[in-house]
Amino acid sequence: MALLALVIAILIERYYHGNQSVARDKLSSDNWYFSYLKFLDKSFGDKSWYRAWLKEVFEVILPAVLVFILFKLFDDGFVASVIMLALMVLILVHTFGPQLPSKQLQGYFGAMENDDSQAAYEYAKTYTGKESDSEDTMIQDVTDSIFYNIESQYFSVAIWFVLLGPAGALLYRMLLWQQQENKLGEFGQKIHYGMEWLAFRLSALTYLLAGDMAQGIEHGKGKFFDLQVSGKELLNLVANGSMGGSYEDDSACAANHCAISLSQRAGVILFAIIAVASFLGWTFV
Repeated sequence: MALLALVIAILIERYYHGNQSVARDKLSSDNWYFSYLKFLDKSFGDKSWYRAWLKEVFEVILPAVLVFILFKLFDDGFVASVIMLALMVLILVHTFGPQLPSKQLQGYFGAMENDDSQAAYEYAKTYTGKESDSEDTMIQDVTDSIFYNIESQYFSVAIWFVLLGPAGALLYRMLLWQQQENKLGEFGQKIHYGMEWLAFRLSALTYLLAGDMAQGIEHGKGKFFDLQVSGKELLNLVANGSMGGSYEDDSACAANHCAISLSQRAGVILFAIIAVASFLGWTFV
């Protein structure tokens, strides 16, 4: 069922991205989650026991546990299976995206093609959240952000969906939402770090298969099993190495185009691995 849910979710993704529908952004909106956090603060914020790790359990773990229980309680019978499949697809589409780098960077690529450096810097800053001190640094920052955004918005969601079911995908996304708003506590940071440490390394293997394996291995050598090396750091090393040194075009942002192309090939490989795992019965759902 995991494979079927992923196929349907990907088809929905292609439809929304192809039609540039604003409905896609609404499907991935985190408004409900932060409304839930406000409700918790209003209800328990003044309680002495509502502190530290227990607060984070309520904020992040509890919704994921409830989703897990829901799927375990209603997994028998044809009608129940159809309903559960629909809920899986809804959760996947909700936790995916919402936008692909190729769409987010349209303005950036256009500015680079027109030699409008100032506009390119502004678009790059919006995308990466960084101030670049040179064009080379800007291009590298955009490349790293492409790898991270595709990983965190798609690959890791799919991996944790396969490993822990819809609850895993939702848990990762909720942690990411809090991390992006700098609201993640120490307990949540450890869970988020662990989830990215594993998922990003699994994805790094697909980049090795999709690109220059020798260079990718050389860049990540000795760091793959190092607990002190974050998933983001390892993925950037391996993915950048897997691009090799030559690109299909000679434009200033050729590395950025190459990063998107490499990520697309890695995504195909990841989906193929998930398909095989599903047929062998190795998936959670």
